[in-house]
Amino acid sequence: MWIILGVLLSFSALALEPFEKIKNVKILRVLPNNIVMLNRGIEDGILRNDHAKLSNDTEGYSSRAICIRVGTDVSYWRLYRIPNSEAFSLDYVYTISGMADKEIPFPEATIRDHRAEIADLDQKPKKETGPDPFAIKRDLPEKLTERDLIHATGPEKRKLFVEKALNQDQMKRDLEDYRISLYASPFTRQSINEGESLRYGFRGGNVASKYRLLTQFEQQQTKLKDPLTKESVSTRSTFGQAQFIIHRLTNSISSLSLINYGSQRFSELATPKSHWQVGPIGFTWHMYESKTWEYLDLSYVPLYDIRNTEVMNADGSTSITKKNGLRHGFRFALKTRINERVALENLLWVRPFQELDSWELKGDDLNMVNDLRLIFSLTDNFFFDYNFIYQKDKLWKTLSNLPETNTINSLNLRYDFDV
Repeated sequence: MWIILGVLLSFSALALEPFEKIKNVKILRVLPNNIVMLNRGIEDGILRNDHAKLSNDTEGYSSRAICIRVGTDVSYWRLYRIPNSEAFSLDYVYTISGMADKEIPFPEATIRDHRAEIADLDQKPKKETGPDPFAIKRDLPEKLTERDLIHATGPEKRKLFVEKALNQDQMKRDLEDYRISLYASPFTRQSINEGESLRYGFRGGNVASKYRLLTQFEQQQTKLKDPLTKESVSTRSTFGQAQFIIHRLTNSISSLSLINYGSQRFSELATPKSHWQVGPIGFTWHMYESKTWEYLDLSYVPLYDIRNTEVMNADGSTSITKKNGLRHGFRFALKTRINERVALENLLWVRPFQELDSWELKGDDLNMVNDLRLIFSLTDNFFFDYNFIYQKDKLWKTLSNLPETNTINSLNLRYDFDV
């Protein structure tokens, strides 16, 4: 009975799946030809020809690698993309993140076609002679534990925390690996003014475990019917964003700093003409992650809100209404992999407004946006997205006599490439 159960369990070990993570990985040996021996093997779900990314909290992204040989509790990996050779050390603890086979470039893909020879591995080991009976044993422990370490306290502890959070060398390395994503929507339909339009833009971001810079710029050109005058007009809306993140200040907390810019013209009036939101510092709580859930986060960041809106006066002239204040930005974000080629992403922002003079909190002025995205991977770098955006802005109603809600449905074609 136990033998049968053991055989069944032995078949339950699966290859490393894309986005699956194995933490607390150590390098046991460094061998010639960029081959490293890791302390993880078949028992941890690793099989020969697995493709993965190695990273650590100290240096961030370290390399991509292909598993060329595996044992019960060890595996051998051929490193093929190494942005920074100094990121490797036997003293670091690494995280293995599974990657899809389609992301292996062609020259390196041939590594998996045959059994790789590993120099210095199959050489006959020297015969063990046993311990030296005349050796003097030291009285220090072979390995220090937490009880043996001196912990910093007070100002020194805060200084070490700041130095770890603001590592300029690692920041420079992290920002070098930057990826640009171009997208365009051949068709967009909007409910607020029966508009059909073209939507295009780009997103940028770096792949790193510590410092992350995310950017986005988007424009939408529209031919539509003015909901007030029923005349056909051409409009344009612009959106821009920049985010800077220090990832994992603690095991579950990251920092969040951002700048948002928006400008929309649904009719002859710009609503708003310009809208800036500046969040110097906020925090993100990483609630959950797994091999299929890339992230499930809750964020808060205070935003200084600067908004200029065109309004029509009684005599038919236009003027600018300025409104400044504080918004409390709450963001709920998730991304999950349905399968290897399909992913679901949702981003919800709720930003209640607070007056600066009276500190009154406006519970009905939420400036809410929900951005839902269904992502289909067509090739390694080419994607097809369905995007649904729901917007609710009370000031559209109070300042411009427009509906306070708007929905945008779009189909986007997207192409990703490295800078």
